[in-house]
This record gives sequence, C-alpha cells and structure tokens, in this order.
Amino acid sequence: MTAEGLRFDATALDDSFGVRLTHSSSWFELCRVRPTSRPVFYRVDYGRLDWGTDLAAFAPAESPPVDPGALVAYVHGGAPAPDRTPLPGVRTLTLGTTVRLDARGIVVTPTHPAVPAAPPGLATAVGHMLEAQPAGYAVAYSGGLASAFLAACALQVGHRPVLVHADLGPASSAKPLPVVPDLRIERVSIDLSELLDHDRMTGSELAPPLPDIEVPRLMAERLAQHIGAPLVGGMLIEDLVSVKLPQVDTGLRGWRLLGCEPFHIAGVLPSLKAARTLLEKKVVYSSPDGAGVPLVDKQQLKVPPAPSPTGVSNLPGLTEQGREAFESNRRGAMAMWKEHLEAMPPVLARLVAGLEERGDGGMVAPALDPGVIAAVAAIPARDVGRIRSGVFQNQLPLHQLVDRHRIVGVRRAASGHWLRLAAAHHLRRERRKIIAQLDRESSLSDLGLFDSRALQATLRDGRDLAEHALPLLRMLWLDRWLRGRT
Repeated sequence: MTAEGLRFDATALDDSFGVRLTHSSSWFELCRVRPTSRPVFYRVDYGRLDWGTDLAAFAPAESPPVDPGALVAYVHGGAPAPDRTPLPGVRTLTLGTTVRLDARGIVVTPTHPAVPAAPPGLATAVGHMLEAQPAGYAVAYSGGLASAFLAACALQVGHRPVLVHADLGPASSAKPLPVVPDLRIERVSIDLSELLDHDRMTGSELAPPLPDIEVPRLMAERLAQHIGAPLVGGMLIEDLVSVKLPQVDTGLRGWRLLGCEPFHIAGVLPSLKAARTLLEKKVVYSSPDGAGVPLVDKQQLKVPPAPSPTGVSNLPGLTEQGREAFESNRRGAMAMWKEHLEAMPPVLARLVAGLEERGDGGMVAPALDPGVIAAVAAIPARDVGRIRSGVFQNQLPLHQLVDRHRIVGVRRAASGHWLRLAAAHHLRRERRKIIAQLDRESSLSDLGLFDSRALQATLRDGRDLAEHALPLLRMLWLDRWLRGRT
C-alpha cells in the first residue's frame, strides 16, 4: 500500500475539534489532543483510511442492526465503549488516539495526552477565556455553584453579562435564585413539554438521541435565541474542579477519618485502622440486616469488598433476556472505559467522563478551554477538597471565589437533578397518554427486553414513577426512535 499523492480537505477541521492533523506527501496523521464535544470519525478497511466529522457520510444504504444490550444500557444511563459508534467498523477518534497512514500501512496507537502549561490561576484562566468571547455574551445561570462561579469570574475581569435563567415552572427548584451583586438576571419561561416530548424522535437519526444530552442542548438553544447573544455555561466545571475523599489530607495519622462523612452514617468506627480499611474498600453499609446488630459490625471489614456497582437499579420490567444483554454490554464497556480513563491525567479523565455523560450543554464551555484545564491540573488536591468539622468539603476554589463576591444561597443539587425533576413532572402529566401508547405497541417489548405491562404499572405508581423518572424518559425516547426506524 502506498500513501503517496494523498488528497484531503484539511479545512474540515478547525480548532474546535481538538484534533491535530499533520501530513506530508507520503504520510498522514490524525491525533485527538484535547477533549471537545465535536467528534471526528474514522474507518480502517483493507488498506484504506476514511475519516470525517459527519457520521452520516459513513452510513450504509440500509440501517445497521441495533445491539439489544446497548439499548438497555442507554435506558439506564450507560455509555457505549469510548470509541464506539452505531455504525460497524466506524470509530470515534478518542482523546490520546493517533491514526497514522504511511507506506507501511495504517496504525492506530493510544498515547498519553498531556496537560498544557499552567497559567496564573483558575479564575484568571476563566477570565482570559471570557475576554475572548464576543461582546455582549450572556451566562446561563441556574443558581448552582458552577454558574455562580462563572458570574464571579466575569465580574473579576470587569464584565457585566446578563444572567439568563431557564424558568421551568413547576419543575423549577423551590429554593430562591441567588442574587449576584451588579448583575441582572433575566428569566426565560421554557416549555418542558416541547423539550421532553418523545414524539420529536423520527428514527432517521443514526444514533438514538438521549434526553441527558439533547434536552440541555435544546434549552441552551432557546435561551440563546431569546437573548440574541452567545451563551456561556458552567457545564463540567464542577466535574473538573473536584477530588475524592481518598485524595484529601486525613490529618495526623488519619484522625480526621473517624468522624467524617460518609462513615458517620454507619456509626462511629472503633479505630483508625478500621476507617482506613473501609476507605480502601469504598463500600459503606448503612443499615443492618437484622435487629440488634450494631452498624459498625455490619461494615464487614474482614471480608473482601463487594463488587463495585455498575449502574443504578434496573428499571422495573427488565426481562431476563434484557438483563443478560445489559450485563454483557455493560461489563465490556466499563472495562474499556476504565482502561481509557486510566491512561490519561486525572483532570482529563474527569472531563472526558463528564462530556460522555452530559455533553457541553450546547454552550460555550470554559471547562473545555486548554488554559482552564491546565489551571485546574496545577491545583493541589489539598486546595480542592478537605475534611472540616466532620464534613468532606469539595470544589473549594469555586466556593471561595463565589463567597468573595458575596453570592449567597447557591443551590447545591447533584448534576442532572433538574432533569430528573423535569422528567417526573412531564411523565406524571402525560402518563395516561403514555400508558395507552405502551399498551398499543412497544418496540423494546417486541424485542423481548422489557415487559410493557410492568412499565405501565411503574407509570401508574407515583412513587415508582418519581424514582425511575429519567430511565423511563430514556425508555420512551428509545422506543419512539426504534418505531421510526421500521
């Protein structure tokens, strides 16, 4: 095979793809050097390398079959393998992957991605990124820690952007929206029915659209249209500026562990040795199996740790066939994700995982800026998290800047909490129609993956509906997508 006389359009890749393209007359190389939300695809086939940014360009004349295990994994919020696409033989160029074509052939090589040199500090790096935005940009403001931090960074560089808040009506948080001194908040009413309606799916999409990524993107689109300006969002900032309990200072001989969360939910441990053992096992048992058994005794410190949970509890109605397909798909994907993330610096691993889970929200994301990534990588773990008064405090640089700008009452909900709340409101309002639809037809049920009657029972029970709201919504989107493909 020869690579002489290569022809390609190098202008197809701009800096937003995070891909380095190098070539000569006899060789060609693609390498993903930084994480972004814009994918690049490639296919190696009998000495031929095809690559591009549009997955549809690789699609065959007939739609390829769908992996049943992947469908069940999507319902439960699982991610496919890092480089997987819905098209056979087509791969996503993942962070650190290099594809080289020369006279010897085509070689795909994993490399260790590097973090750029660190700038003066996190707030400074975010400020530089904001200064590069067009005049009149707005900040998507949820009242959470990340968006409050962005507002504070804007104030530090002398900007006065409008804070645009999506008012979701009944699905909005009952907690008052924190006020940012010197900045105006503009509330925009968003119709949740339009964003969450599964009938928007057509089946023509190559990959099934999922609400976790699609709904934030649609919301950002509505907010940007309303304000008429570029929208900057705090997606992934909390993922980026974060540590885990084993990484923080546990005090002289580890004494801070004795009274620290999450251990105190299971009673006071008898010794530091027991606390360290429990920390290494990463498993805390919060309740005894039988009456009269002390919680400390239930920690089972002398037995091997339980297998790490591989996901949330299964959606009611999952059949035995669906469970087997799910387990096979999930374990394979998790092994590949573990290998992929462990090959890169922790700051990049957190960012890549967050991108896969939630995307960039369809907004300009400072968390993806190389300077911001470098600034976070330069912060010691002890300055990101700590144990104080028996509580594990995380994301300290974000809290400190927010406090300096007198932004009080910041909302502290987990990522995606608003979407789960919105899904519960939407399903409760539309459940009669949804139940009737499932009673008539269900593609996931026809495939033998879910029992339609059990799904209908879950929708009828208010408590079960609230507990499984997001998996139910994903199930409806996938079911509608599958019906559109036939």
